[in-house]
Amino acid sequence: MDYSAIIVGGGPAGISTWLHLQKYAPQLAESSIVIEKAIFPRDKLCGGGVCIWATDVLTKLKVDVLTSLKVDNNVPSLSVSDLEFRFGKEIDRLHQPNYFRFVKRQDFDHALAKAAVNRGLELHEDEMIIDLFRTQNNLMVTTNKGKYTVQVLVGGDGALSTVRKKMMPFQKRHLAPTFQLIAPSDPDYDSEFNKRKTVVDLTPIKEGLQGYVWHVPCSNGKTDSIAHGIVDFRVWPDRPRPDMKKIFIRELRKRNIHQDPKTWSSHPIPWYSEDDILSQPNVILVGDAAGIEPAFGGGIHLSLAYGEVAAQSIIDAFRTGDFSFQDYTQRIQSHQVGQHISKCTRIARAMYGGKMNPLDGAREVFAPEPDSSTMMRELLSRYLELHPQSSSDPE
Repeated sequence: MDYSAIIVGGGPAGISTWLHLQKYAPQLAESSIVIEKAIFPRDKLCGGGVCIWATDVLTKLKVDVLTSLKVDNNVPSLSVSDLEFRFGKEIDRLHQPNYFRFVKRQDFDHALAKAAVNRGLELHEDEMIIDLFRTQNNLMVTTNKGKYTVQVLVGGDGALSTVRKKMMPFQKRHLAPTFQLIAPSDPDYDSEFNKRKTVVDLTPIKEGLQGYVWHVPCSNGKTDSIAHGIVDFRVWPDRPRPDMKKIFIRELRKRNIHQDPKTWSSHPIPWYSEDDILSQPNVILVGDAAGIEPAFGGGIHLSLAYGEVAAQSIIDAFRTGDFSFQDYTQRIQSHQVGQHISKCTRIARAMYGGKMNPLDGAREVFAPEPDSSTMMRELLSRYLELHPQSSSDPE
């Protein structure tokens, strides 16, 4: 079978790529498919934070995922307005109304995929890439269900991307190990759910952790819960490794949690470095397959933003007939997604290298930019909080 493009991976990066193709080049989108190795809804280890940036991308695509979650699954998104950063006895709080909305990733990803299918996406679930090889002008892609001839292959298949391994089998990735567990919220120990806040504890940096411990409120619609986790980005790989498990056990016991480590979830977070290769002729990477930022590891908004760059690059390739994608990395680096990753990488090296107070780093990443659009958005949000009736449409 012949297709213009195959997008491997049905997560936010892959679906965003197709949705942007559908927006800017509908005929090209019609001849492109997404293959996903799992069947929706599929499990995903992620805090599920949807920030203003992600909401802006979805709004421009005219995709209202959060509303569809409420309608289809009766699982309301959980709004969080406060971020609390801790470093020893120092505490810094950032407040912005509805800064994040936390959702179950399996529901969010499923709703996003359904939105694309409703617009005409040909989605192949339970199909995984096995191999690929390049002919003179295109690619031959083999999956567990068939063979395809394509001109563009998009690797949006996550941290352990098969496309990336096939494309660059000898390039070592920057992978940050993580542990996470979700436990019922205990009001005697956990304040995050009732106060609608997220806690990021950077104190373990003093023990050599190049990351942090997080406590994020979440809900399955029935149980108020907290997602507890820990990450070590290893931006300075030659420094001694801390005992992540020991640190996490200690932090959990402070909250009267004594779950066996065998019950924890674990998945690596890949982060992008400027020496990473993001493309080869006929092949480009997006989302976790390309890499996210190594300061705090934000994922959903970056994955959605990757999709915009990828789609424009694919459209230009078909327009010019040049499928080398030689300028793809430069496109990423000059786009908002690349600029943000570059900024966060600088901050990560300073924070985790002992050259910057981690609270200053957190403020630089998360504090609202003092530009007019952000100020107007914050003012509008505050106005609607005080005048909720104004948010309804006039009769």
